[in-house]
Amino acid sequence: MPQRSEIPKIIPGLAWYRPFEPFAYAFIRFCTGAILLSHGIARLLYGASIAELGILRGLSPFAVGTFELLAGTLLAIGLLTRPVALLLTIEWIFIAIAVPVPPGRSWMMLGSRPHHPTMVDAMCFAFIFGGGGRNSLDRLIGKEV
Repeated sequence: MPQRSEIPKIIPGLAWYRPFEPFAYAFIRFCTGAILLSHGIARLLYGASIAELGILRGLSPFAVGTFELLAGTLLAIGLLTRPVALLLTIEWIFIAIAVPVPPGRSWMMLGSRPHHPTMVDAMCFAFIFGGGGRNSLDRLIGKEV
């Protein structure tokens, strides 16, 4: 693998983050998994609504919560990352589509409510292509789906 050349920093004294650069992708994957994990916990323990699931609302809250809890955990630790990310992408596409947009309003001007599921969906979609990354259990085990 070719060596990555160092790009000179504009302010060299602010390059304190260099030791953390290899962990950036894993941090994003972990945070995405933590967001999904919290959604699963809310559905399981606190009776969060499944109305936001659109056409998937026929599923039980227990099933959806359990899936989000397990999938968020697997994504956070980087185990079975690609298949889990694919399933989460499919689920969050339905959630993003089901976000209500009042008549006469632009989807882009509604604030954070419709953008949150779209952002989570986009990150899960990216993990389909990127996999678990360098700092994941997939890499530690030596096999990746």
